[in-house]
Amino acid sequence: MDTDVTLKVLFRKYASDLLGLTGDEGAAAISAYAVELQAVKRAVDCVVKLRRGTEVYYRHIEFQARPAADMAERCFRYNSQLLLQLGAPVLTTVVYLFPPGPRESELVYRVVVGGKEINAWRFGVVRLWEVEAAEALASGAPGLLALVPMMSGGDRLEVIERAARSIERALPEERGSDAERILLLLAARRYTVEELARIIGRERMLDDILSESSIYQWMVAKGKLKGKLNAERELCLELVKKHHPALVETAAVAIAACEDPTRLKTWILSAGDLDDDAFARLLAATEEHT
Repeated sequence: MDTDVTLKVLFRKYASDLLGLTGDEGAAAISAYAVELQAVKRAVDCVVKLRRGTEVYYRHIEFQARPAADMAERCFRYNSQLLLQLGAPVLTTVVYLFPPGPRESELVYRVVVGGKEINAWRFGVVRLWEVEAAEALASGAPGLLALVPMMSGGDRLEVIERAARSIERALPEERGSDAERILLLLAARRYTVEELARIIGRERMLDDILSESSIYQWMVAKGKLKGKLNAERELCLELVKKHHPALVETAAVAIAACEDPTRLKTWILSAGDLDDDAFARLLAATEEHT
């Protein structure tokens, strides 16, 4: 699962819910989108246009899995380009997804001449694992709740379930909202499909994660998925490897040849419940009807 792509979708759709993470409380999110830097032909992860009172400014957000030695330099390059391109103040924050993160509380790009600091540009840092999941639960904001599995105290299944229920209450008109899907995708780093299915129901699990949602469309557009059917095949094969290693060779052939999403869904939802013999019979029975 590409966490970077997932969080781009989250921040663009639920920017208002996430202003507290970047220090923009009290501002109104006007829009959130990717910006392609004209000079370097590079799209930064997310830019949120904000208004605080009569002043309009931008928050540029980069997602980073691990510390990188050149991160301050990259932030300076992106920030200066955005500042010139957008013609308004631009504040940059790097959201680190996994520990340990950078040692300092902020990233600083320094210009030093003769041992003397001439200029310094400072950029904000958010360490998601230091944010308390309890704060997200108290907020009730769907965008923030989606990040619960990455937060302190948010890796327990009961906490993830509370977050899912809170999202559903906040977005009653959206069955299987993008916020809930992203919550489950992030939780899937630690829990199996079967465990997460207990939260939202077995029949919804596959459809919600692999449905025609904006996150799915985004991943397809970026070439992260070749299509829903291929994604279902990959998921099915992984479950067979986990629950029926003795059947992998036979099942792999059947899965690769299967063009029926309903049949694949049946195999996926049954893989964790059946023993080898029963699962082999299920494969054989469905193959006979092809």
